[in-house]
Order: sequence, then structure tokens, then C-alpha cells
Amino acid sequence: MRVPIVAPGVLLAGAALGAVVTVVTVLPGPVGLAAAIAVLCAGAFLLWPWAVLPVGIIGGAVVGALLSGGDVRGYIAVKVLLLAAGGAALAVRHWLGVETAPRRTVADVGMLGLIGLTVVAATYGLAVGNLPAEVLVAAYQVATIPVYFFMATHTLTSSRRILAAGILYVVLAGVFTAISVAAPGRHGGLITLMAIPALIWIAGRVRGWRRAGALLLGGFFAVDVLLASYRGIWLAAALTGLIMLVRGGRTVRTGLAATAAAAIAVAAVLALQPGVRERAGEIAKGFEQSAGYRGVESEVGLGVFADQPLVGAGLGQTTPDIYLSGFTFTDVGPVYHAFYVTLLANLGLVGLLVVLWPILRAIRVGLGSRDGITLPFAALSCGFLAAALFAAPTDGHWELGLLPALTLLTAHHEGARLRRFARPALPRGALTRTGVAA
Repeated sequence: MRVPIVAPGVLLAGAALGAVVTVVTVLPGPVGLAAAIAVLCAGAFLLWPWAVLPVGIIGGAVVGALLSGGDVRGYIAVKVLLLAAGGAALAVRHWLGVETAPRRTVADVGMLGLIGLTVVAATYGLAVGNLPAEVLVAAYQVATIPVYFFMATHTLTSSRRILAAGILYVVLAGVFTAISVAAPGRHGGLITLMAIPALIWIAGRVRGWRRAGALLLGGFFAVDVLLASYRGIWLAAALTGLIMLVRGGRTVRTGLAATAAAAIAVAAVLALQPGVRERAGEIAKGFEQSAGYRGVESEVGLGVFADQPLVGAGLGQTTPDIYLSGFTFTDVGPVYHAFYVTLLANLGLVGLLVVLWPILRAIRVGLGSRDGITLPFAALSCGFLAAALFAAPTDGHWELGLLPALTLLTAHHEGARLRRFARPALPRGALTRTGVAA
């Protein structure tokens, strides 16, 4: 048997290094750095496709903040670039015949319908004279949901991949939070909240050092969510915990109680840090902060919806010269600080139903499991649906695409495991013509 002179991994590493050096040398400044990161990520995703979402979510947030310099467009561009690198890597894996088929779910048709609606609504928006740049902004807000959904169903095709992606996500989130937890003025909590319900479920099922690790991480992340000073995240966390308490079985409730106790203990330790105490002082400001211009902004969006309630005014609609407190006169739309107002103004009732249908189908499946891992994901989906009443983040509600996918993917693996354990050991030929054991 021939032994290759150079290992394939060495060749891949050498090619990646050469590509990185080339793009950094040829392309200027941040553009070259972003291109180099994309090349490196594409190479990593070729080997580990399950890493696309953890790296895209957390790495995109960190790298986007560093490279964009506070510019929202640059931040979104980095996240899109990482997802595009993941998509390219998946395409190459399928072309090479080394990638498994994507997992099919009951929400696939609904998410495909949402993609189709986005294309139609964008075309309609351009036809009625909405600015192309605004059409693109609004289309991103809607399309990010099915994009994350299908990225999950195409990369997390087995229970091992889901587990590997979950471990990588928790590790990256833990490092990111440990570095930034004492930084005053850092708002958010989204990254840590995404991991807490699954850690609660794990803490209720395992024992020993694994339970201690899950409780430590869950409590640490819970403190970070509390310090976020972001009312939408608080609402999502509270509703998620309530649903898990009411719908969950003994395993879920045990993990919930233990994680709450761990959060209190971790908070007591972190309170010794001056930076954490300063962040804690901002919690009261989170409650005292007024809605500002958001009420007027929502009224404008609902007025657009009232004029065209069925299909809205098309993606990219804006209302010019509206007075907002603190901003004098400005254009309002296409994105509003309430996600449902964004949907109603741009897509009308039809768009709202198309967006909610696949999400609610996944939630219905997940809430049927009392002690399974699907319940935390379904409960978190409900929490973020409620938070969307008051929030429309600049990078879109990608969690409303990812969480339904995780709910349905884990439900499939749970069902397969239960069927395997429940199947009796029968000799060959023990089935009748009707398929029932004789």
C-alpha cells in the first residue's frame, strides 16, 4: 500500500496558510483581514461542518464588533460572511460526496414558504418604489430566520454533531462571558441565554462532576443574563423558566431548582468584583429607562399596516419626516423596535402568519416532551417570541430560526431512541401480513 509523502491535513493547512497570506497581502486593511478569516473558517468548516453555527454566532459577534468599529452594516457583513463560508464548505462536501443528507422536518415547507415570500415581497417593494437599500435591510430581517433554520438542519444531521456543536458553543460562550462579564455597559445576554435551558436539562439528568460543571456554567450564564440590563432578554428568560417549570417533569424541575441555587452562589462570588458591581448598578436603570420614541415609531408602523393590512407596503417601506423625541424629524422604517410591527408594516397579516407557522409547529412538537431536551428549546422559542414584541435586533431574530430547528432535530433523535428501546426482540418471520406481531 502506498503511503502518501505528505499527510492530507498538512496539505490543507499549507493551502489555507497560503490563501490567508495572499488575501491579507492583496486586499487592504479590514477587508483583507475579513477575507483571511473567511478562508480559515471555510477550511475548518470543511473538516467540521457542525462548527458553522457556534463559530458563526459567537465568532461573528466578537469579530464583527472588532472589525466593524460600531458600524451595524459591517457587523452584519461579518456574520453573513461566516455563514457564506459555511455554506460554501457544505457545498464542497456534498460535491465530494462526504456529507450526509440534511435532516427533514415538519417545518421545512413553512421555512421554504418564508424564503419565497421574502423574494416576492422584495420584488413588490421595488415595484412600488421602495429604496433598494431599504428593501435589502428589510429582506435580511426576514430571511435570517429560514437561513439559520436550514443551516442547522444541514449541518447538525446527527446526535453526535448536535452534541459537538453544543459543547463548542458553550465553551466559546463561557470564554466570551468570562472576559466581558465585568465590563460595565455591556448589554446583551442573548448568547448566554441560548445555552441556559439546555444546561438546566443536563443538570437534572447527570450526576457527579458533570452536574457540577453544568450547574456552574448555568449559574454563571444566568448571572450574565441578569446583568444584561435588557428587558427583552429578561422577558425571554422569565417566560422560558416558567414554561419549563409548568411543563417540565421531575428531571427538568430538578435542574431548574439546582441552577437557580447555583446562580445565587455565583452571583455572591462575582459581587466581589468592582466591575460586576458596577454592572449590577445598571439593572435599576434598565427598569427606569423609558420607551422613548419607540411608542411613536410603532404607531407609525401600525398606521402603515392599517392602510394595507393584508400584504403590507412591501419590503423596504419607510415613512418620511416623522418627529421622534430626541431625533427631530427622521424617516421611520423599514425596521421597527418591535419585530411584529416590522412584519405587519412590511408584509401584512400574510407575512406574519407565514413567519409564525413553522415556528409554532416546532414549538408544539417540543412542548409535548416533559423531560426531553426538546422542551428547553421549545420553551426558549416561546420566550424569544414574547421578547420580539419589544425588540428587533440589528442582526435579525436568527434565534427564531435556530431554536425551532434544534427542537425538531432533537425530537427526531429522541423519538428514534425511544422506538429503539421499545422495540421487542422478535425472531425473523414473527410478523403477520398486517405487520403486527403474531
